[in-house]
Amino acid sequence: MKPKLTALLALFAACSTAAPSLPTGDVLPHGEVVKKLDAGRVESLPTGTVYVRFIRFVQPPGYIINSKQHVPSVVYVETGVQRLVLAGQPPIDLVAGQARFHQSVTHQHLNPGTETSNWYSIAVWPSSARGQPLVDPIARAAFESEEIDRPALPQVAYSEALRQVSLARGGTSGAHRFGGLSAFYVLTGSVSIKSAHRGAVSLGVGQGAAFLPETDLQETNTGSDQAAYLEFLVTPVGTEFEIPLQQSPAA
Repeated sequence: MKPKLTALLALFAACSTAAPSLPTGDVLPHGEVVKKLDAGRVESLPTGTVYVRFIRFVQPPGYIINSKQHVPSVVYVETGVQRLVLAGQPPIDLVAGQARFHQSVTHQHLNPGTETSNWYSIAVWPSSARGQPLVDPIARAAFESEEIDRPALPQVAYSEALRQVSLARGGTSGAHRFGGLSAFYVLTGSVSIKSAHRGAVSLGVGQGAAFLPETDLQETNTGSDQAAYLEFLVTPVGTEFEIPLQQSPAA
């Protein structure tokens, strides 16, 4: 066999047997528990620029909040009990760690328990709502994202989902990418979120951050105890929800 032909055959054999690249250890999740809480579909988001808002309520026993119709939202209960009464539907009792998505309907919030209820209303709001009075004196804006331009969120139907993630000491979510808008809010501990094209974001209890669709992300527990946080995910219907990555995000 001629020398040139031998070299070509050897090169072909090497290429055909090369092993596919595998994720390295620092991009794989460990010490992570993901709990799916609830989700629902919205046919469209508010027009114009929007933002994500987590509204926190510290509701005494027996206290009632009568809420008018507003944007579709997810109610999440951190402590105590929350009774959600949606117009025309039977009451829904939620306990700590539970959530319920609801559409834009008139509704009522009641604390039927004997202890204070701490809960959140989480939603995508039009920018015109920023700065307007909240629904009740006990309501407080716990986290508000920056303005999000609509080219990043096309006018289509969306799935809005809420998850709770727990990371053990030293744990990590692994490297991943969400197909839609993602917002994070820390319930306990401290978390660092590494993302593409920007420095790491460090969050403590009561702090949040939001990221545009298709952003490479990785969350890590930076504290000495377990960390827990909420993920609010707004994904165009038909788009892949989450994709694991082969390498950590590069700032």
